[in-house]
Amino acid sequence: MDKARKLQYQQEVENYLERNKVYHIFEDMLKSIVIKKPDDPIEFLIKKLQEPEVKKIFVVGPPGSQFRELALTLAEHLNYQFVSIGDIIKKELSKKNQMSQQIQDSINKFEYVKDDIVIQIAKTQLAQLESEKRNFIFEGFPKTRVQGLAFQKEGIIPDAFIILEMSEQKIQICCKQKLETETETYNGTKDKDLLAQNHTTEYLLNLKQVKEIYKNQYFSVDGEKPKPKTESSNPQLEDMALLLKYKIGNNAPSRAARILILGPPGSGRSTLAKQLSQRYGFVYVSTRELISNLVNQKGQTGRDAFVKMNKGELVDDQLMSALIKERLNQTDCQLQGYVLDGFPKTEQQLNQLVNLYINPTLLVLIDAQDDIILRRLTNRRIDPQSGIVYTSMDQASSDVRNRLTVAPNEQREVVQLRLKRWDELKQLIDISPIYASVIFKIPGDLNQNNMFESVCYHLEKIY
Repeated sequence: MDKARKLQYQQEVENYLERNKVYHIFEDMLKSIVIKKPDDPIEFLIKKLQEPEVKKIFVVGPPGSQFRELALTLAEHLNYQFVSIGDIIKKELSKKNQMSQQIQDSINKFEYVKDDIVIQIAKTQLAQLESEKRNFIFEGFPKTRVQGLAFQKEGIIPDAFIILEMSEQKIQICCKQKLETETETYNGTKDKDLLAQNHTTEYLLNLKQVKEIYKNQYFSVDGEKPKPKTESSNPQLEDMALLLKYKIGNNAPSRAARILILGPPGSGRSTLAKQLSQRYGFVYVSTRELISNLVNQKGQTGRDAFVKMNKGELVDDQLMSALIKERLNQTDCQLQGYVLDGFPKTEQQLNQLVNLYINPTLLVLIDAQDDIILRRLTNRRIDPQSGIVYTSMDQASSDVRNRLTVAPNEQREVVQLRLKRWDELKQLIDISPIYASVIFKIPGDLNQNNMFESVCYHLEKIY
């Protein structure tokens, strides 16, 4: 069986398993066995197959951002049970016991409620939700590293985790508004600006640690995305619904996606790969980052490769293939799927895809004219002091403009050589029957957002 037929057969088998959710079933059962560690695994699995599947969604947003109302609307839209940790804490306050007094003390200081209290009431609520076998959205939890680790220790893993992102300045404004509107609690507070600033810092520091725990599970939603003229439309709600539709909906891929982004230098390839990774939770794998990691290990091989890359020269095919194989075989890539940026770049690397068992589910090919790329890169400048990249000299202020330089790999002669290599690779891909069924071409003259949305539309359509 030749390579093309072998890959075609593999794709047919995978499509069958996808349609019948076999991957999803096995992944869910394996996860349950690892978490529960039953004495009789066979009996446990039989019961597991007979039980209804319960979806668990965690959502977290900045204090005072009205994210609770947004999450509630989403739950109603999906017909999910809605639970807010803030609502549960308010109920605890009415009990007038030692715990409620501790909660009230934290609220009066505009600080987080102690982790042990939050974890205790969250576990109680979650046990009730799971006993009811209903899909649910849990708003406001976890907000700290301790809370997240406590749930992970119990084997409680969300199917999706959505975080509403806002700038530090915007979060501080929301905190200040919360202090001013809740007059009954904070009427006597003197320095509300300082209190809002401290609470913002506390939130961001904790959020950073939560993201580290759920780094391959959380999705970010832009909380400052401007609203369109149509008042009935809410961009944050639409983004959340879209993410959940892809992540846990009936059309979501049960098997991890394997996406390759190919395009000439300066085509927006890396930006597109990062955007897809952020929206859908794929692992972003970059050849540049892999080489940088080698440099950090203080090896001569990594330093030599990094120098070559910065000059626009090709890194050894064997080295790149080894790095790619090692990274893609790691657990996060296998479970979450990945977006591969910067590989392959040569004919040998293209041929190595089969040997590395890289069978892409989607190969995005950015088709940009050489003159557009040449003009784009040769106009670009970098500030050696700050590292800021300017698309043209006019973007920089007069005091910065004099020190701007051209990156070594963006010199005209080097760019022309890199474009020549890309054209050769593109021709090989175009005539190869192996990847014809998974290629999606997009024009390189589209703006970045249009390019991104075009790929998203295609990706969701094929799944």
